[in-house]
Amino acid sequence: MRAAAELAAREPGVVLTIKRVAEAVDSAPMALYRYFPDRDDLLQAVADRIIADAEHTDPPGDTWQDQLRAWMHTSRDRLLPYRQLLSYMAATQQPAWVPALVTLTGVLRPLRLSEEDLALAVTLVCSTVLGHAVYESHRRPAEQKLTALREAAAQRPREEREAVEPLLSHLPEAQRRLYDTVVDRTVATVEALAAR
Repeated sequence: MRAAAELAAREPGVVLTIKRVAEAVDSAPMALYRYFPDRDDLLQAVADRIIADAEHTDPPGDTWQDQLRAWMHTSRDRLLPYRQLLSYMAATQQPAWVPALVTLTGVLRPLRLSEEDLALAVTLVCSTVLGHAVYESHRRPAEQKLTALREAAAQRPREEREAVEPLLSHLPEAQRRLYDTVVDRTVATVEALAAR
């Protein structure tokens, strides 16, 4: 599983196969099938291992808001190298997310949320981080996207082009700012839960 995780991070655009993993550990593919009935089982086990092995220390920051922001950024950065495993991370049936839940609960516990609202806050934070990692791993680079949008806008009626053109040059910067905005909105939602 360690070799598979290293391959996934080192070559995110190359499909992770049983054969490639077997070659990385100087083994035959059939030997891996004794442990993993198919490729999906291997990838799920690797995803679970990555989640469970992630170091979960107390995030830096003077306030819970700063700590939550730091946790969300660090967690997203840890997930991004494993783009082909993100869907397996979201679908895990194992208790792999427990260390992350412990850290988040520690950050949010001082808010004195009800158990129901604390569960909602933790779920919101985790799904936001994972969802944005999935989004970032599949989107085209900002400049490529901008070129495609300009070409598409050129084919539209004049009124539509004029409505869209002022936005286009700002889209790359908006894409760079997006995750910070998503994190801030998530923090604001948790603050609203605490204010109730």
